[in-house]
Amino acid sequence: MADKYDVFDQLGELENTLNTTLTQISGIRQVLEASMTENATLRMELEKLRDRLAEFEKKEVKKETPKDQPNPNLIQIFNEGFHICHLHYAERLAEGESCLDCLELLYR
Repeated sequence: MADKYDVFDQLGELENTLNTTLTQISGIRQVLEASMTENATLRMELEKLRDRLAEFEKKEVKKETPKDQPNPNLIQIFNEGFHICHLHYAERLAEGESCLDCLELLYR
């Protein structure tokens, strides 16, 4: 009969050990869930920040484009023989004439 009581004692110890292990597993699961939630949140935030950075870099590239190049539409109008300056806008240039105001607008 002592063996039967030993088996019950061993089962009781095993049950206590399993309950302790289950409690530890539950705690680990909660920590893991919190970490996964935080990870997902940080990934979304990182994606948004990368998108904003890409937009910012595009704006920077646009700002850095040289302004030395004249407007192609103004070049076309001027090459067709018309003034593009404020004083004589859209008036025809005389044959062989060049207007300093027009040239200044083109090559600022």
